[in-house]
Amino acid sequence: MNRQANRRSRALGFGLLEAIVALTILAATGAALFAWISQNLQDAARIEAAQARTALQMSARGLMGAINPFTEPEGTRSLGSIRVQWRSKPVAPLRASVPTQPMEITRWRVGLYEVDVSASDEVSGAQASFKMLQTGLESLAGAQKSSAGDPP
Repeated sequence: MNRQANRRSRALGFGLLEAIVALTILAATGAALFAWISQNLQDAARIEAAQARTALQMSARGLMGAINPFTEPEGTRSLGSIRVQWRSKPVAPLRASVPTQPMEITRWRVGLYEVDVSASDEVSGAQASFKMLQTGLESLAGAQKSSAGDPP
């Protein structure tokens, strides 16, 4: 009778071997879960850095829109925490602009420049370098300028 009671108590209880197997499965699952979370955090950090570089590049392109590479072939500008450096070289020779009205005097010579731009943001630490094509303008002597001196 003692044997049957002993078998019954073993059958009803949770043994040491089962506990070890359960803990092993739990540990393996937990390790895989932590590895997955770590990978997601690394991906999120990489995406955030790419977004900061893209925003910096867009800001630098906006700032470069106000630069005339003919008059300023190289230089540095700062706007808030953003610092932009550029160096340009002509790609195509200067040519007379096309008049928009009949009998209009040509007021500008236009050239195409390749501009190497480096930008950095002191706050985020983001840095971006890129090349862009930009037109440069030369005002022709003796031509009448518009009131602001800008091209039409």
